[in-house]
Amino acid sequence: MVTANPTAPRLAPGPRGTFLLGSLLDLRRDLIGFLGQVSAEYGDIVRFTVAGFTVHLVTHPDHLRHVLQVNSKNYDKQSHEYRPLKLAFGEGLFTNDGDSWLRQRRLMQPAFHRQRILKLGEFIVADVVERIAGWQSYAERGESLDVAAEMVNLSMNVATKSLFSTGLRGDGEVDTIARSLDTVINYCLYRTMVPFAPPPKVPTRRNRDFTTAMAELDGIIYRIMGERRAQDTQPYDLLSMLLEARDEDTGEGMSDRQVRDEIATLLLGGYETTSNQLSWAWYELSRNPEIEARLHEELDRVLGDRLPTVADVPQLEYTNRVLEETLRLYPVPWLERRAAGTDTLGGYHVKAGSLIYISPYLTHRHPDFWEDPERFDPDRFTPERSADRPRFAYFPFGGGPRLCIGNRLAQLEAQLTLATIAQRYRLRMVPGHPVEAKMQVTTSPRHGLRMTLEPRRPSA
Repeated sequence: MVTANPTAPRLAPGPRGTFLLGSLLDLRRDLIGFLGQVSAEYGDIVRFTVAGFTVHLVTHPDHLRHVLQVNSKNYDKQSHEYRPLKLAFGEGLFTNDGDSWLRQRRLMQPAFHRQRILKLGEFIVADVVERIAGWQSYAERGESLDVAAEMVNLSMNVATKSLFSTGLRGDGEVDTIARSLDTVINYCLYRTMVPFAPPPKVPTRRNRDFTTAMAELDGIIYRIMGERRAQDTQPYDLLSMLLEARDEDTGEGMSDRQVRDEIATLLLGGYETTSNQLSWAWYELSRNPEIEARLHEELDRVLGDRLPTVADVPQLEYTNRVLEETLRLYPVPWLERRAAGTDTLGGYHVKAGSLIYISPYLTHRHPDFWEDPERFDPDRFTPERSADRPRFAYFPFGGGPRLCIGNRLAQLEAQLTLATIAQRYRLRMVPGHPVEAKMQVTTSPRHGLRMTLEPRRPSA
């Protein structure tokens, strides 16, 4: 009779997968579907292999707190997922790690001080009003428009103005940035999913498209940086703050390359997450008229006929809860970390080099912390119902030391944009339009969102 070795490390349960590939094909077929299936079957920590790598899926808030906060130094970004992203975003905060990341975070933190963010928010409402001015003709003709595409355009415009304020040569350069970023992100995702893809210098069509997109993006960024450094006075925007940032110990600022990496990173984070959040908010409001009515009641009570301002944000409590609930249901699908050293997680052994899969999508639906988790219910975020909820049951912007540095600006933009548009219009889904979540870096509507507009006010 064979007896268990009492000194052997306790391993988390999970599927065996196939020889050599493990669970790779299951992940490639439906990543979130597979992760949801094994989480339901094996519990809050699941162990499996992917092409020879040991992976642990972690979904319980207590275990996430250990990985992202308590022992965060052991869980770095030196993993397969992030290597392709470095081709585009270099050593920006999203892809950087270790002491280099810590130095950059300290350099950039003053630029995202609350008062500075509030000042940046002053132009958002005027920009939204300008960008949706053409919507009235659609409403009058009863025509639909792709609201998801509109939110992308609007958020990209806000992101570029927050970064540059001046310097862009019209909407054409904003469109070039958006197009280039889209090409770059898709290329990085391709290299993540195809580990044996041809090296970037091999002149395949995909590699050439990536090189062209990077040249267009960098050309705009470096040109504006050069013009800005030559100016005697600096406008109030994030670029100026980055150029002026100095290390408290050495007095050194960032190199042009580091500033470029941070700008590219902020452009990505500044438009994609917010545009998707707003798109899904319109979708859910169109499906839940009683929630939409409560939103409109708050806007009418707080604002009346005037436009919202930064000073109104604290009073728009229900508006904020709508957006929080949207991010619960439609967050970043998954994140990846690597265990730099051996650890114990939830009583299970985690060997050095293991990959840690983290899925806000799954944790935000964990039945132990969210009643009827698929239902859209903004009142989950009232103080009373949130009081006993663990910190990492909800983490749309990450957590611990690597909490997203731009989360306040993103939330402010989303609140002011939702309030400004909802004050003027009701948005209604076109019957029969397919709605499917596309889960990659973020969760976006795969087929867009065709919606019609119903004016709420004569002045809309």
